[in-house]
Amino acid sequence: MSSWILLAILICAYFFLRLQGKWDNIDLLASTLIQVGIALLLLQFNDIFAIIHRRTLLPAFFYIILAGSSLLFNLDWRTNLATLLIVINYVFLFQTYQKPDSQQNAFNISLLLALGIFLQPQLLLLFLLFWIGFYWFYSFNLRVFLASLTGVVLVYLFIFAWCIYQDDWKIGWKEFLTFLPKSGDVFSFRDVTIPPYRWVNLGIILLIYIFAGFNLFVTSISENIKTVSFLKFLYISSFFVLAMAFLQSRNQSFWELAAYISIALILAHYFTLTNKTYVRVLMILFMLTLFTVKLVQHFSP
Repeated sequence: MSSWILLAILICAYFFLRLQGKWDNIDLLASTLIQVGIALLLLQFNDIFAIIHRRTLLPAFFYIILAGSSLLFNLDWRTNLATLLIVINYVFLFQTYQKPDSQQNAFNISLLLALGIFLQPQLLLLFLLFWIGFYWFYSFNLRVFLASLTGVVLVYLFIFAWCIYQDDWKIGWKEFLTFLPKSGDVFSFRDVTIPPYRWVNLGIILLIYIFAGFNLFVTSISENIKTVSFLKFLYISSFFVLAMAFLQSRNQSFWELAAYISIALILAHYFTLTNKTYVRVLMILFMLTLFTVKLVQHFSP
């Protein structure tokens, strides 16, 4: 009960810091609500797949703290909604563990990603990540691969039919082409433009994350094979997502929010795996550092 009270206080503080004097900003309010929704969904995600065998609210705590560590994530509700679709797709993906007949899950993932492309074109790049996930969980085969393409084909076939129905063939075809993701939007690589406080923020996160990875790959021998497989996929995939955050600075907010899904779960697992004093101290320092960076950023000109 005390943990839930603390989580409620954190959520209220999160809303206060985000929306102070800006309650009429619909985009900001929607972004904040979606981020809190993702944090709570991570708790359900953890209960379904037993990522952490103890009852803990740390995944929600960490996601709220990570998402609240930068004003960068206030920018667009579409970015946050696209991140929510990734969490839902992780649920479908993890359900395919050692299940070769997972065509329905593959179709659901494909359909959500195809719809999400209209919110965030970079979701197109995540098809490869989910295909790797199918292979990682021993469920990848030709039927699953074709099912993962069917969702995209269905969405764009519907749009094509709608465009042709609205106008004649030539005009409808040109209108349909406008719905396709542009290569310049999906593969836009630019110079990294990260302010100094963000380097501090990311440095702290990566340092703690490396500690958690060492624990996962070297000392986590008491976990069952399924849990370790889930955790290792989350850990490795997060580095791909973070790399894209550096390569696509224009879409940095989307990639970081997507990476924080995995990071929140991995860190929650790491900090609940042992009761050693230095781990608790490390967790407190980690949270205080991110909170300090957030306050400095919030009150700076």
